[in-house]
Amino acid sequence: SQSEQQILSSQLECVQTVKDRVLAEAKCTESNLVTPFSWKGSGTKTQTRSSLKLFQVETETLYKKADSEDLYVTSMLYEREQTEREVTGGEVTELVWKLCLAHSASFETADLFMTLVFELRHLSLEALKVLWQRSSFKCRDNWQPLIDALPSCATEACVVLMKEIIASREVEEDKVEYFFWSFSFIPKPTSGMIESLAPLLKSPGASQSCFLGVTALLHRFCSAYNSCDDVPAVQSVMRTLGKFLGGNCTVQDSEGLSQMQLVLKAIGNAGLAAASLAPVLSLCASLKSNPIEIRLAAIQAFRRIPCSVRVSDLLPAGD
Repeated sequence: SQSEQQILSSQLECVQTVKDRVLAEAKCTESNLVTPFSWKGSGTKTQTRSSLKLFQVETETLYKKADSEDLYVTSMLYEREQTEREVTGGEVTELVWKLCLAHSASFETADLFMTLVFELRHLSLEALKVLWQRSSFKCRDNWQPLIDALPSCATEACVVLMKEIIASREVEEDKVEYFFWSFSFIPKPTSGMIESLAPLLKSPGASQSCFLGVTALLHRFCSAYNSCDDVPAVQSVMRTLGKFLGGNCTVQDSEGLSQMQLVLKAIGNAGLAAASLAPVLSLCASLKSNPIEIRLAAIQAFRRIPCSVRVSDLLPAGD
């Protein structure tokens, strides 16, 4: 019957020649016969012949020896040669327009986007603000290149601009979250960044990503600089977090419980900067009237505080 008729019939035959346990030659013939139902036995046949032959065997890989002075160890992060020319806001604005016009899945778009990130790093805060006014538009596919590029910029000027965009609520909530999480990955934080972001912690309804993003930035800053607890911007953030604790982490309802857990997690995130709050954390952990979730969160907040603070002396001896 037609239902049992084979539409495609294929056959592959190969002859291999092996010498001294090495494949010396291989010859293959592949045949394909296509027989549509309506052709009643007739069809189209193709035949392909291929041949591989070993010409020589190398005992070792030949390569050109490179001058050791030209070799260096580096990370896998994107690199680009430093440009000596001055980058203008007008040039970056034009670059954003080109990104909007380029095909979203092309190599050109990827190269333009990386160029945008590196050129943003050369702009002052004033130039960035002008750029934002001119280039905060959405492309035809609802994409905002500048919004996506700013978190990778990682300069103080870019962070200050992002903070102002967040405070003015000019972008959607998911982009705000994207901004906050990017702060955790800034390689070289500055006190200016911390000073700019600190007021956001006092904003009504500050999100989890706000607390954790800012305090992660704080921890990285303190990991790179000695005596960071003497920096006014760091002290400002820790005072704000300390006020949330209220002296012993007492809470009145489930909403207060969730907020206190978030603050304690943020303090743990701050790490080295949180040493000044160690005595209060100890009280929060030892107060038996506190919910067990709060007491455990207070203990976990010690996770990055250096041993020089004598954590063992501050934590409750037993319960």
